[in-house]
Amino acid sequence: MDQQGTDATGLKPGRDAAPAHGVHLAGEPHAEAPAPAFRRVLIVDDDQLQQVTLTRRLRALGIPSDGATTLAQAAGHLSATRYDAVLLDLSLGESDGISLLQAVRDSVSDPVVVIVSGLEDRVRNASFRLAEGLGLRVAGPLRKPVTQDDLRRILDDLPSRLPSAHAAAQWAPTAADLADALRREAIGVQYQPKVGLADGRVVGVEALARWLTDALIPVPPDVFIPLAERNDLIVPLTFHVLRESLRACRTWRKRHPDCTVAVNISPLVLANPALPDQIDRLLHETGLGPGALVAEITESTVIEHPLIAAEVLTRLRIKGISLSIDDFGTGHSSLLSLLKLPFSELKIDKSFVSHCDVDPEAWKITRATISMARELGLTVVAEGVETEVIAEMLRKAGCHVGQGWLFARAMAARELLPWLDHKAGDRP
Repeated sequence: MDQQGTDATGLKPGRDAAPAHGVHLAGEPHAEAPAPAFRRVLIVDDDQLQQVTLTRRLRALGIPSDGATTLAQAAGHLSATRYDAVLLDLSLGESDGISLLQAVRDSVSDPVVVIVSGLEDRVRNASFRLAEGLGLRVAGPLRKPVTQDDLRRILDDLPSRLPSAHAAAQWAPTAADLADALRREAIGVQYQPKVGLADGRVVGVEALARWLTDALIPVPPDVFIPLAERNDLIVPLTFHVLRESLRACRTWRKRHPDCTVAVNISPLVLANPALPDQIDRLLHETGLGPGALVAEITESTVIEHPLIAAEVLTRLRIKGISLSIDDFGTGHSSLLSLLKLPFSELKIDKSFVSHCDVDPEAWKITRATISMARELGLTVVAEGVETEVIAEMLRKAGCHVGQGWLFARAMAARELLPWLDHKAGDRP
């Protein structure tokens, strides 16, 4: 899975995003304020003292603000004014701040939500994840009382807006648009490296489908992959990505024979018992052995024909093709799948990995998953590795492979081979 500050994905829902780069906001109260980079911030808190304190601290940073003590007042402000950020208290008397998230999502100004609360960590973190799940840009969470340093740190690194994603959202592609793109081979493939955490060696890449319209608007995978699955286009899309990926892999394996390519196989494709033979023919056509391919199976879609899928996956494994269970922990009956199906690799979803340095619950789940996978003899891959701190945590916990922006973004095939050559030259 490509990372977002997640991820875009291959044949699975997700999105690609640039890392957050906020404006620098320096100074304590009464310090020299920078030129205002914010239009306005909305403070939603029923505590009058907290309202006054946050207003003064924002003013010291050169940021104007409005205040609301109820959900109705906050919704009124959001409908009438454009905001860059909303400082949202989770407890508003008899109401809760979570109820405002829908209004924030519908706001034309796309403000960042900063969760502010004195509640326990699990509640604040759950609220943070819920806001992310609604597609909001989220910062924090912040614990009450909010200090000047806390506020400056959050506002200094807000998640950036994504104009391309908004442009794509304004144009809703149809099944006919996707079918036409497949016929014209307008769906491209990029490749994100997977790197051994112990030695920095590139062990493989993941193939990621990319759709750029004629108007140069990128269509997010979490839009066109479900569209393909709903309209019987997932099979041609999968084989298009497979064919392109194996052709590219043939080129780089001449100089990097151990570098595999992983292609996501939708569970809907597993209903075809002929799939192993079809993949076998593609490998033969490209002159590759089965060890060059890793088939990634995500459980974000229910396997409608589990017995047929079990037969198909077992036959793929017998042929020597590695099997990876993707997005582990986010799908349907993952533990049962590990018991019944011959997986050789487990990929921990980025929703756990990317927050494990700041979210103790996410780290506990990540560490426990690594331990369990190693006990089962599986190679463990962590998606969403964006910082050296997270990489070191994973390394110490025994994770084998990392994938994420810390190592490399997804790149076109023509860029990958020089990158692999350079990485190989960098190794001692």
